Amino acid sequence: MNRATSHKQQATSMGMDSGVSAAPSTARAQAGQAMTEFQICAAYVLVPLFLMVPLVAKYIDIKHATINSARYQAWEYTAWYNSVDDHDIVGNFDAAKIPYKSPANTAKEAERRLFSYIREGDDALAISTADTSGWKSTDMNPLWTNHRGDAIYAGSLGASINTAQDTPGYKIFGMDSAKIINLILNVLDLVFDAFGALLSIIPGSSGNEFSAINTEGYTKVDVSAPIYTYPGAINVADGSVQEGIFARAGVLSEGWNAGGTDHTYKQIGGAIPSTLLKELLTMPVVGEIWDLASFMAPELTRCKPTFHSPAVGPEGSLWLGYVDGDVVHPDRLSGGGTHVCDDAGRCRLVPTETMSHSECQG
Repeated sequence: MNRATSHKQQATSMGMDSGVSAAPSTARAQAGQAMTEFQICAAYVLVPLFLMVPLVAKYIDIKHATINSARYQAWEYTAWYNSVDDHDIVGNFDAAKIPYKSPANTAKEAERRLFSYIREGDDALAISTADTSGWKSTDMNPLWTNHRGDAIYAGSLGASINTAQDTPGYKIFGMDSAKIINLILNVLDLVFDAFGALLSIIPGSSGNEFSAINTEGYTKVDVSAPIYTYPGAINVADGSVQEGIFARAGVLSEGWNAGGTDHTYKQIGGAIPSTLLKELLTMPVVGEIWDLASFMAPELTRCKPTFHSPAVGPEGSLWLGYVDGDVVHPDRLSGGGTHVCDDAGRCRLVPTETMSHSECQG
């Protein structure tokens, strides 16, 4: 009994001694393996990842600048136009200077203003007409560099601006809706052109042609920003490779447009059929015959007749082709104005400066 117990205790003691002596060896082996795995992971995964995340973010930043550049150039052509395009909108626009800016200068402006280091304070990069000179490497965004300080953006932004494109549409039962709508508008344009041709025959009526219908107001812009990619993120002996970041934008404009107040009145006047009759009545003899006939019908007295019925004033009562300006509140007018109200509470605006383009103010 005592001998058996002694052997059992001895066996237990030997087992415990064997377990205690094996544990430190296993722990040391596992610790060494974990360190080796971490070194391999850090060398081939973590370090490149730490280098690539900021670099990818910089490429994304350049991508955003490229997108904004495409949008900038497309939107610029809602106010400017390309002289080589057939823009009917300026057909009767006789201002001293037509708003024109070349696509090349527009692309240079976009690069100068969107791909430069803006800065703040006294050293801020101001927007000026000199921006058409293009981008300068001295104004390069300091963030657009890799981990070695090499420039990412290569300069010389590429852009293709296509203005006066056909209005886009969509398919309806297999038919292009844009072609159908454009055809209808082009027919209307021919009618207005014929009306304008009749007006141009009458002396003194030149310029009163409606030419605002334009089915080619779609502007598309494709932009390419050249960048350097550096495959040698680990091996510095590798060279750089020039790639490109691309963006596209489009704007549909010029559905109805005008170049100032005078041009607006001409456009509207060319769309009003009574303008033709008004111009006819200004011709010699024809106007006098009309004035005689209006004695029997004073309400047909034309604007500023040669002679008129005592029932009407010198301003007449029939204002053919009359176009009035928008009425706004006097506090929005540069010259001010007042409201004149009758006993019924009906009020009308009497501006200090006339707002009508008509010869007869009434």
